[in-house]
Amino acid sequence: KEHQDMLDNLKKGDEIVTNGGLFVEVVQVEEEFLRVKIANNTVVKLSKEYVAKKIEIATESKTK
Repeated sequence: KEHQDMLDNLKKGDEIVTNGGLFVEVVQVEEEFLRVKIANNTVVKLSKEYVAKKIEIATESKTK
């Protein structure tokens, strides 16, 4: 349930980890897929089934 809620709330700019261990940035959210940036000028389509988790960045680390 928590994982599905996380998937439903993904938005542009979120950083996620795929089941394959890639750290990527969400560029566009579609019905069953995400368009994610894996490098500068490199955007690929990723099935939502392969999202392991969203990276939560603590506000403390952003200010340091």
